[in-house]
Amino acid sequence: MYIKKIKLNNYRNYQEQEIDFNKHINIFYGDNAQGKTNIIESIFLCSMGKSFRSKKDKELIRFNELSTTVEIEFEKQDRSGKIKAKIGEKKEFFINDVKQTKVSNIIGKINVVIFSPDDIEIIKEGPRKKKKISRYDD
Repeated sequence: MYIKKIKLNNYRNYQEQEIDFNKHINIFYGDNAQGKTNIIESIFLCSMGKSFRSKKDKELIRFNELSTTVEIEFEKQDRSGKIKAKIGEKKEFFINDVKQTKVSNIIGKINVVIFSPDDIEIIKEGPRKKKKISRYDD
């Protein structure tokens, strides 16, 4: 499985951005606050239905805009697909342009694992830190 393309519209600091990915490896680099983590977060949004950084969906929308759209094209073994997330007054997801009635329908379409600096604290601090961190729980 790999992501072929991502399109961002009014997502955090991106007004409009389209990125074609390499099938083998992709590296994001740049100065602080340039949007590298925003790209990773948008992929997570389309794979898990939520941000790994914020509980408020409205924070994903570019400042002074009313909505955001993230669209990911992917290829999985013998088939390709597309997942679109729209956040405005409400949050909506589409698989191959078909509106989904449940967010859980998108889970498993794009497989991701996120490992952030916060996760290093869990490893270093052991069980005491694990009880304090609950950012993935709703």
